[in-house]
Amino acid sequence: MSKLFYKAIIEDVQNDKCSDAEVDALLDIYASTVKRAATTSARKAWFELGDFACSKVMGVNHFTLMLERRQIGEQEQWWGSFECDQKVLKVIATLERN
Repeated sequence: MSKLFYKAIIEDVQNDKCSDAEVDALLDIYASTVKRAATTSARKAWFELGDFACSKVMGVNHFTLMLERRQIGEQEQWWGSFECDQKVLKVIATLERN
């Protein structure tokens, strides 16, 4: 079964200077990006959120995202870091079947 049908579960969030609206928007983007990256063999990926269709409307088009797949014991985790100037949002997620 394709991992596109899995649900991204946010395990941990560390926010440094991002507004609540930015956090909500970035977490939405993160969940969909993790599901798409999980279908590839990539271990690390870097994204400019300005390339995402919804990012300008959501007000987060100036952020970048570094995404890394890590195997922690028996669990595959996705570690991400959004950055824009002095703003940083770090996120850890896992995938589970719907």
